[in-house]
Amino acid sequence: MSGEREPLTLYCVPHAGGSARSFVRWRRELPPALVARPLEIAGKGVRSREPRAATLREAAEDLARQIDPAGRYALFGHSMGGLLAHETALALAGLGRPAPAYVVTAATRPPHLLADSPYAALLDAADDDALLAALAAHGRIPAEILASPMRHRFVPVIRADLTLLAGHRPTVRPRPLPCDLLTWYGADDPETPPEVMAEWRPYTAAAHRVVGFDGGHFFPHERFELVTEELLALATTTAATP
Repeated sequence: MSGEREPLTLYCVPHAGGSARSFVRWRRELPPALVARPLEIAGKGVRSREPRAATLREAAEDLARQIDPAGRYALFGHSMGGLLAHETALALAGLGRPAPAYVVTAATRPPHLLADSPYAALLDAADDDALLAALAAHGRIPAEILASPMRHRFVPVIRADLTLLAGHRPTVRPRPLPCDLLTWYGADDPETPPEVMAEWRPYTAAAHRVVGFDGGHFFPHERFELVTEELLALATTTAATP
């Protein structure tokens, strides 16, 4: 009998304005020890015909119901997706489901610091072009979107996502996760420096580790090879843990 462990399923939650398609490369190119399963919140992408959740927490509760953790699994969320991944892990615990091996929040400010983020201010942009320009200036969308003739189709999605972020109200005292929490940041992302990411510590009762990568807000995709190495090391470590 082979001593190899089963692959770890990595449920991936995209950034604001993104969709499950953001992780196409992950589905195709992650090594066999990792299986990417992108998650889509209602009202976006392949679930665009479904009504959107009223709050970020409700969106996460819906995602928890989409997950079938039959084996080893973890959650990975990028930017807004990090908040959703965190809330989804809490929702899974509320449903009595097995805990993930770990949760990764990448380029994500901790919930209690959301009030210091620019999300609410960005929603006040006078028109679509002003909103897109502000997002690009903050490194929240690739600059090439500004030149795309399809850019205005992107705006309703990003406005709806920013509304979820701006309206999110974290609990006064964090409910600690029962699993390890990894908080990753891009060295060139001014919104998520290491001292900010260190403030995720109270959000887990297990181990917490802050990891930096070269790149900006989109380092999970811009530094795919380095991110893959780190994810593979995590999968191997959790496989060796009884």
